[in-house]
Amino acid sequence: MYGIEDIVAAEVFGMVKTEKMDRIDLRVTRDQKEILARAAVLSGLSMSSFLVAKALNEAKRIVSKSESIVLSNRDRDLFYSLLKNPPKPNKNLVKLMKEHRK
Repeated sequence: MYGIEDIVAAEVFGMVKTEKMDRIDLRVTRDQKEILARAAVLSGLSMSSFLVAKALNEAKRIVSKSESIVLSNRDRDLFYSLLKNPPKPNKNLVKLMKEHRK
């Protein structure tokens, strides 16, 4: 997997075709901007590349967490056993299935 530094370097040296970029405007305090600028310089990135890299990593983490279900060993085993040996449908489920077919 490539890091943001690899992607930025590839774009700078024309190694990849870049797609049309959208703009995001941010408002920050002077102190926030100074800290962000310092961190970007220390990371060897432009302010934009730094902000995009950090925000994108956090966004991916949040999306991944919301789209994943982590089960305990007990719950995983129970889920798997129900998949392998599903219970017989009860009266209500049979009724619903018949109504759905109509």
